[in-house]
Amino acid sequence: MATSVSQSDSPRIIIAGAGMSGLCLAIQLKRSGIESFQIFEKSSEVGGTWLDNHYPNSGCDIPSHLYSFSFDRRHDWSQKYARQPEILNYFKTCADKFGIRSFIQFDTSIEEAVFDEAAKIWRVTTSDGKTHEADIFVSAVGQLNRPKIPQLEGLDQFQGATWHSARWNDEFDPTDRDVAVIGNGASAIQFLPGLAGQARSVTLFQRSPNWIHPLHNYRYPGWAKFAFRWIPLAARLHRGWIFLISEGRFIAFANGENFANKEYRRWLTRRMKKAAQPNILPDVIPDYPPGCKRILLSSDYIETLNRENVRLVSRPLEKFTSDGVVVGDETIPVDAAIFATGFETTGFLQPMRIVGRDGVTLDEAFHPRPKTLFGVMAAGFPNFFMLYGPNTNLGHNSIIFMVECQVNYILNCLQARKNRQARAIEPKVEAVEQYDNRLQHKLNATIWAGDCASWYKNAQGSIVNNWWGTATAFWKQTRRLDSTQFLFE
Repeated sequence: MATSVSQSDSPRIIIAGAGMSGLCLAIQLKRSGIESFQIFEKSSEVGGTWLDNHYPNSGCDIPSHLYSFSFDRRHDWSQKYARQPEILNYFKTCADKFGIRSFIQFDTSIEEAVFDEAAKIWRVTTSDGKTHEADIFVSAVGQLNRPKIPQLEGLDQFQGATWHSARWNDEFDPTDRDVAVIGNGASAIQFLPGLAGQARSVTLFQRSPNWIHPLHNYRYPGWAKFAFRWIPLAARLHRGWIFLISEGRFIAFANGENFANKEYRRWLTRRMKKAAQPNILPDVIPDYPPGCKRILLSSDYIETLNRENVRLVSRPLEKFTSDGVVVGDETIPVDAAIFATGFETTGFLQPMRIVGRDGVTLDEAFHPRPKTLFGVMAAGFPNFFMLYGPNTNLGHNSIIFMVECQVNYILNCLQARKNRQARAIEPKVEAVEQYDNRLQHKLNATIWAGDCASWYKNAQGSIVNNWWGTATAFWKQTRRLDSTQFLFE
């Protein structure tokens, strides 16, 4: 049975996901007068990654005044780097304030979207078994939505509790328990200090060390909140200053051999050596330049590794037994294992099956690596857009700024489609190839092309997640539409 999103003259739009990017698009659509859209959200609430990642001390490493929508700046953030409950509440408030909830069907995921070439529409199948028709289909599922758990021998035989940090087990009490933490990325460095303060012992398994930059978090005093709310331009200037400082950091990421990166490496090394005890120092300092992998922010992670009840293991975890984990010829008894092993980041938009022209799936089109126009559109997939798609991630600034640029680009595409009275808009193959050639040339000069493993790369070593430059450069390239890059039908 087919159902229509809307019967109005505006294009019928289906959006997958009610996280940060889905909300951003929905709000801007409504503000522009388009209300013929529907959002399908797999969870029972908005918020996306901030709904899922509720592990202890979960928070953002971008300052709150910048990690928020430009059209809805909040004046009363409690601290420089907000924690997960406050961030999630911000997105819930946005959904309520702009009246988006009535457009969302919760607890419903999109399983398949197929482009009907004759009708020039998308037929979208949802998890409730229904099929919906739309003129425009937008994926807003992001890059960090599917937890990755390694397949380890004996895991199915382990009798203790296991979970991924993005699916935190609130029922488990670590008091007087022995806990294994597999992975030492952005989530682990946040929950590890609190876990170590409760558990009898914590064994941390790291694949490789990370560069740790001090967090320098602080709470905003009352006078600052008053100024942000009542003094004209105060909040805007504060946000602008944070943006400029963040943009400036990209200088160190242009490549790993420039003066800025080398000086930054020396500074980080001194700070980390000062914090780490001699016995863990060889396993703490990375051997690659800062920025090759994402730099992590913490003011207590290394100090936690110094604790007597915390053990850092740099050898790979080989297998599980019924009551422990095995490393070499040693079996370590544990009562629980927490996987802080990140996400499936290179299989974009999975597990959705998206089928474009001539029956070609997006997975097939993106093999061996995705080629897009600004990470927003792909050749062969008319009336299809992505938010936080391939090569739109950053290592130095706010992804919300990037998503707002992408939303503006999509609105310009919809306007161009309307102006030409076209039923379909699609990037030309040659336009995608030209953009991709420039993108790859720029990426190969960045620090991310260095010899280190990171979630920025796919199995073939191609950088598929990150944008090549500053956020300002992305804004400049997407603020206007070049109609010569598109096919209109």
